[in-house]
Amino acid sequence: MDFSANAITVQEPPTRMDPQNPDDILTQHIVTRIEKKMRQCRQRTPNPVTYTICPLPDFLVGIDDRIQSPQLASFGPRHRGKDHLLPFDDHKYDFLSKFLSRTESLGRDSRFYVQKLLELKESTKGCYSEKIVMPSDDELVNMMLLDGSFIVELFREYEEGRDITWTWHVQTLISDLLKLENQLPFFILEKLFDCSNIGQGASIRTLPALALRYLNQAFCCPSDVVNSQIQHPKHLLDLFRLSLLPSTNTDPQQSEHHPFLHSIQSVKQLRSAGIAVRQKTAKSLLEIDFRKLQIPPLALKIPPVAIDDLTSTILVNCVALEQCFPDQSKHFTAYVCFMNCLMKQPEDVGFLRCVEIITRISQDEMCFINMLNSLGRNVSFSVRDCYLWKQFREIHSYYNSFWASIRRNFFNYNNIMLYFSILQIAVGILSWRLSAK
Repeated sequence: MDFSANAITVQEPPTRMDPQNPDDILTQHIVTRIEKKMRQCRQRTPNPVTYTICPLPDFLVGIDDRIQSPQLASFGPRHRGKDHLLPFDDHKYDFLSKFLSRTESLGRDSRFYVQKLLELKESTKGCYSEKIVMPSDDELVNMMLLDGSFIVELFREYEEGRDITWTWHVQTLISDLLKLENQLPFFILEKLFDCSNIGQGASIRTLPALALRYLNQAFCCPSDVVNSQIQHPKHLLDLFRLSLLPSTNTDPQQSEHHPFLHSIQSVKQLRSAGIAVRQKTAKSLLEIDFRKLQIPPLALKIPPVAIDDLTSTILVNCVALEQCFPDQSKHFTAYVCFMNCLMKQPEDVGFLRCVEIITRISQDEMCFINMLNSLGRNVSFSVRDCYLWKQFREIHSYYNSFWASIRRNFFNYNNIMLYFSILQIAVGILSWRLSAK
């Protein structure tokens, strides 16, 4: 009879550690320390980002306080109550009165809107980073109504073409509306807009269209551009950034291409290699183009851009938005890194101004260059994954080609003058020899 199938396997009890054995004591100490470190690491692992509004990352703080903090008006809790911003609250209450007057006859007064915003209170809190101190609930809802109604009424009055004597600088206000730390969740604006967009004064435009029409007046963008990629913007800065993304999607660099440096040469160096730099007419400043086979050949085409406080604010805050939230594309980060490569010296800026790529300068050239350099050094950026990877590759490839090397070494201005001098000397000697005969 075969008992092997029914045999019972007797397991030996696990070896117990001898508390008196020095090796066992050391092993237990090491294991305990490793497990403690692993628990600490698990606790420090950041949760997925759920907020949409946060302070600027540390590496961008200090570039220019005017770029980070509002200069005229606060929106949201981050800068609320600062002394230099309090005078603007009088304008907010004036616009709140105008906003309410549109629907009071229909029974939608301040109580109606407060009740609607109370429903959004918890969602609003979740939109702000824990680094931003939130006010009490009643102050929060008051802020949502006061700030939100001002913004919605501002867009409406601009759309209606009302003859308003602004007591503030429009560009400064737009700059404040586009700062990451100074945002209201877009769903607050949508709720106020939808609830008040009734009756004879109802707008036929959507809120994003009204917002972009107002914001674009200071940025020289087509006022009717509403990018089809805009779906559920998180706030005004996000809406404005999405409106400027190129309409054509560029796939990331394919794996069969060899990696290359994420740097190209300055405008002066590119021109010495035979690359022409020209202005391009485009709907967005991001639509940079370079192809070796085109008419004219070897032309780097760049849409016009201004060097002023508003441009600096837009670039820094859009880059901050892309760096803080992993799900965002890195279009502005790539643009800043590309332009940082081109503009190394004031003479590079000077040439771009001559060809009207830089349309106006109301800021010191070196300050702008330093701002680009600071952004370019500190941002997380990969050429292989950016929308300008083909431009980086084509320019890098051509600049290091044999023909470009010949252009740089034999056809630059100093060498041409040397060739002419040698030719002039040779002609002089030949003329003297012929006359002597």
